[in-house]
Amino acid sequence: MKITIITGFLGAGKTTLLRRLLHSAQGMRLGVIVNDVSDLEVDGDLVRDPGAVHETLGNFASITDGSISGSRLPELMTVLNAWKARTDLDHVIIETSGSTHPWPLIEAIVSCSGCVLQSFVTLIDARAFSADWDGGRLLNDDSAQPHAPLMLAQIALADVILFSKAETLPPTKMADLAHQVVRINAHADLYAVNYGKIQPAVLLGKQRFDHARAQTLAKRWQESAVGEPGQYDLGSTVVADARPLHPRRLWTLIHDRLGLGVHRSKGFLWLPSRDRDVLLWNQAAGSVELELTAYWKAALVKNPDGRLVPGEIEQLKTRAF
Repeated sequence: MKITIITGFLGAGKTTLLRRLLHSAQGMRLGVIVNDVSDLEVDGDLVRDPGAVHETLGNFASITDGSISGSRLPELMTVLNAWKARTDLDHVIIETSGSTHPWPLIEAIVSCSGCVLQSFVTLIDARAFSADWDGGRLLNDDSAQPHAPLMLAQIALADVILFSKAETLPPTKMADLAHQVVRINAHADLYAVNYGKIQPAVLLGKQRFDHARAQTLAKRWQESAVGEPGQYDLGSTVVADARPLHPRRLWTLIHDRLGLGVHRSKGFLWLPSRDRDVLLWNQAAGSVELELTAYWKAALVKNPDGRLVPGEIEQLKTRAF
């Protein structure tokens, strides 16, 4: 069973890439596994598609509340062991959480009989990498930042590196960033992508992963490679509130109370001015995006265009929102 791993630090654009890949890889029979380190399932909800990849189709698994290179690694291997003998899957794509150290995950997959790690893909947020790490010059083993070893491992072990959000930087900046990344990993193929647009054959088309090279590199992490985000001073909090988002309070929180550090947030919300819309909130570093993903069923009860059957309408009327 051929496997491609998609990884990258928090907010690099992994889910965007995966969704684009699933849309463009028509004709391929794909299995998909996604990992959210918190117990709030966001990536799974975004990727899950009843007509393409879904639990009911037997080709989708969502693993939450922990890292698949740590506490959730046994759950991942259970899925892979159940899938590896199947003849109806051409390829399996694993999307890790941004806090996943790659080496324990790579070791487990390579040692899995019947599994072939074909490609290890790392996304780098070009804008954040340029601004926060001086294009990579500040990223080294001696860095005071606890998550620096995690980012180094994700970049160094990759055989394909994708620069997301490259369109936000001038060509000279991108050239410098690429030069610095090559100093960390001269083996990988480098690509700049915009909203995850890349030919599927680049990531799924041929055997790229070099296990011998990875083993040599991993000697520097064998004592410190830990699969849980807490090792790298990364944690998660879930905010569940039925009230609408208050933009002014959010602005105050970010500017007056949040403090320094790495902050990444994502989830579904609603605004009072758009009470029918399910909006995807996606914040990484200094970038904030809102995307319309669906309509709330509660708002469609009185909407004749909602196409709800009478039973659904009656059920929604009896629920409190």
